[in-house]
Amino acid sequence: MTRHKKRTEFPALCNETASERDILQDQYAFLADLWHAPALPGPVLFGNLCFRRKGTSRMIDKFVVLQGTIRIDRLLRRYDRQRYDQYFSPNVYARQSRRLGGVHMTRLGWCDVDGADPFAFKPNPSVVWQTSPGRTQALWFWDRPHTPAQASAFSKALTYRYEGDKGGSAANKLLRLPGSFNHKPEYDKPFIPLVHFDPQPITARPKLLSGQNLSDIIEPEALSINPYAHKPLDVLRKHRRKLSTSTAHLIRHNRVQATDKSNRIFAIVANLHEAGATPDEIASVLWPNPYFREKYGEDMNALETEISRIIAKVEVQQ
Repeated sequence: MTRHKKRTEFPALCNETASERDILQDQYAFLADLWHAPALPGPVLFGNLCFRRKGTSRMIDKFVVLQGTIRIDRLLRRYDRQRYDQYFSPNVYARQSRRLGGVHMTRLGWCDVDGADPFAFKPNPSVVWQTSPGRTQALWFWDRPHTPAQASAFSKALTYRYEGDKGGSAANKLLRLPGSFNHKPEYDKPFIPLVHFDPQPITARPKLLSGQNLSDIIEPEALSINPYAHKPLDVLRKHRRKLSTSTAHLIRHNRVQATDKSNRIFAIVANLHEAGATPDEIASVLWPNPYFREKYGEDMNALETEISRIIAKVEVQQ
């Protein structure tokens, strides 16, 4: 990426009444600063933005080449904040795919803080923005790079210890873009303001969770899955004897009947894996399931991430 002067303030991202032009300029500068000078030299890397048109579930995945003059502004104009929910991946990628195996070395920590107090986290976050009334997301600027799995372990420790969203520590996590709007129907299109920004690198790290050792953490194996390989009811019939009654009911649901979608997704994947289902069978059940669809929409990368993460967790517990 062409060298540019980093900024320490993004006034338009803090102000709902700022002009569209100023918002766009600050969104560009925020992303350019975040993705600038990747942790290690090497091949061309890519930044990732995702967009979802209001009233739909389809996620539109877009990549920008982090070399020369990047054209983030073109994407932000095409998928403008008035019509689209705007998301970004804080980490960068070695190829144009948001699969876990493509995430590059990173100096970041990340957390979907949700309803917790972001300033109760230790160390304090570098960046905080409000995604809806009473809910925030945050980033940490570490003073040196980590592998994606190691960075994910720090992010997970922060999330679990301080009551963030426990389903959001994967290295290909998507976050809402400051300066955009939240178009979820239950809200009145709230502005997403930046509420804190401190570029000073953080030397401290959160204590890892019990049983974690940074030197022993390895990268998760990327799954190659086909969510159209099987019919969900065929998978249910095949493994019905080894599934709990509650999981069987979750597979049959055609609408969300519980508020905690993350726990329902975990139960479906974990129980199917324990029953001996293949990744393709699990994906075929989860992809059309209302608990997954309401949380992630048509996001194939989220499907892979959730299945990989949950299987890895189940195998560690075993």
